[in-house]
Amino acid sequence: MSMNTVPERLAALRAAMKANGVDVYLIPVGDPHSSEYLPDHYTSLTYFSGFHGENSNFVVTPTESAVWADGRYFVQAEKEIAGTEIQLMRMGEPGVPTVEEYCGKVLPENGVLGLCGLTASCGLVRGVQKELDAKKGTIKTLNLEDELWTEGRPALPDTPAWILPKEYAGFSPAEKLDQLRSKLKELGCTAQFVGKLDNLAWLLNLRAMDIECTPYAMAYCYVTPDRAVLFIDQARVTPEAKAELEANGITLAEYDDVLKFLAAETEPQTVLAECSTVNYAVYQVLEQNPALTVKDGIDPL
Repeated sequence: MSMNTVPERLAALRAAMKANGVDVYLIPVGDPHSSEYLPDHYTSLTYFSGFHGENSNFVVTPTESAVWADGRYFVQAEKEIAGTEIQLMRMGEPGVPTVEEYCGKVLPENGVLGLCGLTASCGLVRGVQKELDAKKGTIKTLNLEDELWTEGRPALPDTPAWILPKEYAGFSPAEKLDQLRSKLKELGCTAQFVGKLDNLAWLLNLRAMDIECTPYAMAYCYVTPDRAVLFIDQARVTPEAKAELEANGITLAEYDDVLKFLAAETEPQTVLAECSTVNYAVYQVLEQNPALTVKDGIDPL
C-alpha cells in the first residue's frame, strides 16, 4: 500500500486498527520523555495528519478524524489539513471538546482505544480512561506508529553523550544523587524514576545534542538508595563519560531495556513517579510490579 499522502496513511492506520481490534486510535504530540521539542523520529502526529504544531493530539476512528490545535496554530492547522477529512478542534473555543471528551464520545460501548504507551503521558491516559469509563471502554497499548511509519522515518538521535565538568555544573553526579536521595527520604520515597531530559541533564551532568537547540541525551535513570542505573544507547557514550559515570556510582544499561529492567526488579521500593511526565508504558510497569509501590508526586528535581 502506498503511504505518500495523508489519506493513504489514514487508510493504512485504519486497517491496522481493525486488525488489532481497536475502535479509536490516539496519537499525541510526544516522545517517551514528555519533551516540549521533539526529535524528528517522534513526529508521528505530523506524519499521519500533516499538522506540524505543538501541544496537539490526533484521534482517528473508522469514519472520522480530528486534530487539536491551540490559538497559536489555528491558521496554520487550517492550511495544513485542507483537502483532507480531518476536523480541526480549536482548543479553548466555545463548544470544542477536549481530546479526552471527544474520545469518550466517539468510542462505542465496550470499545477499545489504542495508543502508544511510550509517547503518551500517564496523566493523559488517565484523563482519557475517565471519559471512557461511562461506556466501559478500555485502553490497549500498541505502537501502530512504528509498525506503519517505516519508510523515510528519521532515526533515533544518537549524538555523542558526555559529562559536563563539575567546575561548570557546581556539583558532581554523585553529590547530586545524594541530594536527590535526601529529598526522596523527606517525601517518604526510596526511589525515583527520572524520565524528563532536562532533569536528567541536571542530575547526572549529562549532555548531548539529541534535540535541536537543547543539550539533552535521550535517556532514563532509576535511582534507589544504593543504585543509579542510566538507560542510554551505550554505543554513543564516550569512554571518558562512561568512566566518569561509573566513578560516580552510576551503572549503564541499554535504553531499550528500561521496561524489562523495571518489570524484573525484586527489591522493594517506594518509587516517586510524576504522573504528568512519566510515560504510560513505564508507569504501567512500575504499578504492575508487586515489589514496587508507586507514589505520584511532583518531581523534586
